[in-house]
Amino acid sequence: MALTIQERIKDLRVERGLTLEQLAEQTGLSKSALGSYEADEYKDISHYALIKLAKFYGVTADYLLGLTETKNHPNAELADLRLSEAMIDLLKSGWIDTGLLCELAAHPDFVKLLADIQIYVEGNAATRIQNLNAWVDVARTEIVEKYQPGEHDKTAGVLQAAHVREGDYFISRVHDDIDAIMEDIQQYHCGRTQTGFRGSGELQGQPGGTTVDGILQADKVTL
Repeated sequence: MALTIQERIKDLRVERGLTLEQLAEQTGLSKSALGSYEADEYKDISHYALIKLAKFYGVTADYLLGLTETKNHPNAELADLRLSEAMIDLLKSGWIDTGLLCELAAHPDFVKLLADIQIYVEGNAATRIQNLNAWVDVARTEIVEKYQPGEHDKTAGVLQAAHVREGDYFISRVHDDIDAIMEDIQQYHCGRTQTGFRGSGELQGQPGGTTVDGILQADKVTL
């Protein structure tokens, strides 16, 4: 759930390890006013105090007012984000849960997940895997020529099984990466809601057809 204005202001102070007295000294705002901004009966904050606190904490005024969850990047240029046109259109469409997407991308192991995907997509490890398989083939050929094992010989079977399929190897790596990330996100995701997310896929053939509601509906049919 989104934090209230009072919670945001108090959390920022607590994160800095400041008392109300210390915050008053450093901002020039009165202790009583600062205390009122954090109180349950809070009603309003002056424009001056809002700007003062936003600058002091290095956050946006919109963040303090609960209008955005973005603390520090109110005017980030799209060019700096290096997003494709298709990605920008998708993010603006409302067809995906952008909050969940942010949780996924912000996870500390997301970089590893992308690295493993990139290695597979770009074929960077293909040569090494091919060399490994070639070495296994040479060893198997030498054993067959020297010992002439039977069709069901254990050693020959082990060498045959030692062949590595590039696709299987990286599917397993990516599977392990994403499983660990999903477990963490599920644990900390409770209570978060995504406003403006079109969760039902009203139009056939639109991206919304692959949303949560659409998938669950499809599962009911197949079950």
